[in-house]
Amino acid sequence: MTDPGTAYDVDVIHLSDFRLPGGTTSSISEEVRVQSEVGLTTALVHAASSITNYPNAWSAHMQKILGLPRVHVASARSRLHAKVLVIRHPTVIYSAKPNFEGISADTVVVVVNHAAIDAGGTEHYPVEATDRRVRELFGKEPIWAPIGPVVRQTVLQQTTRVPLRETDWVNVFGMPDHLGERTGFISDKPVIGRHSRPQPGKWPATAKDIRAAYPESDAFYVEILGGAQVAESKLKYVPRRWNVIPFGGEDPYHFLSRIDFWVYMHHPDLKEAFGRAAMEAMAAGCVAIMPPYMEDLFGDAGLYATPGQVQKLVTSLYADPERFLQMSHRAQQFARGFRPHAHIERLEELGVHPPDPSTIVEDRTPTLTAGRASRRNVLVLSGDDVAARDVAARDAAAHDTPAPDGAPHETAPYDTAPHGTAPNDTAGFVEALRDRSDRLVHMRISGDAAPHGETADPAVIVATAEAMNAPDAEWQEYVSQRIARMGDVVEPSDVVVIGDCLSDGVVRGMHQLTGMRSWVRPGPGRAQDESSLAYQGQFSRVLTAGDESAAALADAVMGERGTVA
Repeated sequence: MTDPGTAYDVDVIHLSDFRLPGGTTSSISEEVRVQSEVGLTTALVHAASSITNYPNAWSAHMQKILGLPRVHVASARSRLHAKVLVIRHPTVIYSAKPNFEGISADTVVVVVNHAAIDAGGTEHYPVEATDRRVRELFGKEPIWAPIGPVVRQTVLQQTTRVPLRETDWVNVFGMPDHLGERTGFISDKPVIGRHSRPQPGKWPATAKDIRAAYPESDAFYVEILGGAQVAESKLKYVPRRWNVIPFGGEDPYHFLSRIDFWVYMHHPDLKEAFGRAAMEAMAAGCVAIMPPYMEDLFGDAGLYATPGQVQKLVTSLYADPERFLQMSHRAQQFARGFRPHAHIERLEELGVHPPDPSTIVEDRTPTLTAGRASRRNVLVLSGDDVAARDVAARDAAAHDTPAPDGAPHETAPYDTAPHGTAPNDTAGFVEALRDRSDRLVHMRISGDAAPHGETADPAVIVATAEAMNAPDAEWQEYVSQRIARMGDVVEPSDVVVIGDCLSDGVVRGMHQLTGMRSWVRPGPGRAQDESSLAYQGQFSRVLTAGDESAAALADAVMGERGTVA
């Protein structure tokens, strides 16, 4: 519980691996969204975990909430005290490397959104060891909060010696307002659909079960959102009756509006902690058909079957429209019980109370004391090619002579004055960023041996592989380590990459840092290194430079007003 005499930096800290693309980050985003709406302040602390080893960008769910009022990104090294710290996914905190020594809270909650042990007997994280680690890190006895009865039981299978919350920390859902009740079927045949990540555990284990649940028969239409690679690997082909859309290829609610029956059959070893996709399907009015164990989660709001029973069940319901609509309406009513305000109620139980609406200002994101998480510490990464190409193109345009290497006759994308007159555009942009930050360090990858301080924009010079006469693989590791070490010093809230200086080493180093990653790439019509485009997905935000001034572009990077590609 909170102490009235304590000074808090934020109301709630959310800590997790924000790269995870599925239910973990979608659930966090819903909680953060409602916290923002009611006036609570939130800090987001990313912790890279063993769940994924890929240097992915933060998930789309997380990227969408970064600009919300009263929400800011903090570092694992920040000094930050909150009323409640919410850690989602036990494996994240068990495997994360930082010690979070500056982060504290009156109450620590471990949200258990993943089974501790699956149906095949495999343990996914050690419950007691994870509990000890949380105590060591934050000096508090955590509250373990399962999101549903299935994961609660898996924790109890391992141990009864951790403090479990009496009621489940259920996922909440911000459902679209336009979800009306169903009045009939979608088409002249039953439309079966499914939505899941493209992972082996999300599909039945055998080709026989896949065909049974998602038939090739002309008597059904089958819609798949999330790709069919796993099914194809077992079937050796993709059935012609399936309409397959890749994961993230369509808004889930738009997809769900086109199906009657949401059929989710998966690998027998998997135990779903809650089933966010199932809840979305119910909210959309689909009749959900799931494995029998999921009845503990959804009760009479769903139907339960084995893969071999699916077609008979779908056919019988399609022949009985009245029963179908009864099930559809019951499912929607069940889903409405998980609307976002339930999250605020459980925070209030922990001592976090929204402010009086009349006292909420435009943005209550806290202005913290020196060293606190709201400091905008910026690490800029660029290369010689940016400034050299910009100057060459500008000079060529002024003298009507060809630019070297085929560079087009446009001025730099970071002008501080009308085209053709800016003295050093990249430096001007960096200085504009410096004016908007508490601290800025510019790392420039350069073939020039000019020491620090001798350039128009003082920068930390990182020599190129050519300048070092080093093999590429060794140089990539070197630059990765240099960036990571600089991150330890700067503790950046923002990492900004300018132009085409990207490489495997730069990206690896960048992914060892926390905070917002922005890439300011050359604008339309400008020469651009095709190899850099391959890294576009590694950024939280990609901005295409146009005719803006350096100040306007810096505003876009430090705020939310960029031209996002």
